[in-house]
Amino acid sequence: MGYLLCNLCLSNLGAVSFVFSSLRMRYVAAYLLAVLGGNAKPSESDITKILSSVGIDADPACLKKVIGELKDKNLDEVIAAGK
Repeated sequence: MGYLLCNLCLSNLGAVSFVFSSLRMRYVAAYLLAVLGGNAKPSESDITKILSSVGIDADPACLKKVIGELKDKNLDEVIAAGK
């Protein structure tokens, strides 16, 4: 957690910001895995289970942010918009 806080404090530095962004992608990836597995609306618990299966302790604030941002969106459109 301390590492994450350091990244938040130093997020204006390119490399550190990239590392922090890649850590947040874990939550998005877990959300997408749940959806691909047939769960149209993954819960915090669903994402936590996926992350913990690979040894990642989920941060409740990140879970809420990811679910809040993606819950009412068509994921195909979100992915297409990122291309």
